[in-house]
Amino acid sequence: MLASRVRATELDPSGNTVVLSVLCRSRPPRYKRVTRTSVEESPSQLGRSDNRPLLAIKVALVGVIVVTLSAAGWRGVTQSDTRTEVASGPEPVLTSLASVTSPAVLGELPEATSQALVGGPVAQALVLRAEKLAREAEEKRLAEEKKRAIEAAILPERGIWNGTAPLPGSEVHDLMTMPMLQAEQAPVVALTFDDGPSKYTAEILAILKKEQVPATFFFLGMNVQERPADARMVADAGFPIGSHTMDHKDLKTLTPAAGEAQLANSTKVIDDLLGAGTVQCARAPYGSFNDDTLRAAKKQGLGLVGWDVDTEDWKVRDSGRILARATVPGKRQLILAHDGGGERRATVEALPAIIAHYKAQGARFVELCTGKAPGKS
Repeated sequence: MLASRVRATELDPSGNTVVLSVLCRSRPPRYKRVTRTSVEESPSQLGRSDNRPLLAIKVALVGVIVVTLSAAGWRGVTQSDTRTEVASGPEPVLTSLASVTSPAVLGELPEATSQALVGGPVAQALVLRAEKLAREAEEKRLAEEKKRAIEAAILPERGIWNGTAPLPGSEVHDLMTMPMLQAEQAPVVALTFDDGPSKYTAEILAILKKEQVPATFFFLGMNVQERPADARMVADAGFPIGSHTMDHKDLKTLTPAAGEAQLANSTKVIDDLLGAGTVQCARAPYGSFNDDTLRAAKKQGLGLVGWDVDTEDWKVRDSGRILARATVPGKRQLILAHDGGGERRATVEALPAIIAHYKAQGARFVELCTGKAPGKS
């Protein structure tokens, strides 16, 4: 125990100075013995533990996984010529390898150990195998695409019929090669009308129905959009309708993409209005097309229909001359006429006489671009 005296002065009520003396005692400081246990338990050391046992466990665990991978996956890597092992091995092995070499695991390991896992022979072999499989898959995909492109580029011969429609990608311009008519002895006539629908379509349709004669119409997509009722009237009467492109551009002068769009857009407009599958063939404006046109048609499942008898009603305004052009001698007549695209009064007037001429010869009238047998309406 230590003691010390403190002196202080103050004034009493009478103004006299009083000296105060106070004895102060203080407790000596205590010293705690520092031991090994107390140091380890001190607050400054709390939370610090020796990680070496845990690290050893992780290293051992990774070692077990690597050994397991080596036993299960190495045989599938080295024996790459065994299809069964290759097919079943890579994906699960690579998944396990990814989990082993993830930052969450490797981050707790010594740098040398992490590098050994990532760059070890098993890992390198698995990576090389995965890269090889990826290359093979890509090569297979490219080969299939090339094969499809080659098949699309190969066009069938001209003049090949598929029933009453041209074979997709082919072009026909007469009835001579139609297999379904080979045994036919009577004259055969196919009436076709381009550029509709128009204000003349209903009149032409009325004549055909009155005479009970089938025919085929090739509509322009833009005209179908403008006169949907006329297009529907033709379809409801049972007459087949093909595409004559969207707006009558010369397909030979267009880029392949633009030509393909002309056919595709027209087909879509007609099919959207009249039902999917309505369009089963097409006719090129002016009869002008090239191999790009045929490839586009083939891609869309269409063939092109031409003609071998041109009435020239697109430039002649005289029904007598149209009749003369339409009735040239022949046993297989694929006749081009128009129900739209301009003034068609002369065509309407000539049509009954054209039909009468061929009926007098005992001709059989057929429709095109339909799955039905020729002449069946």
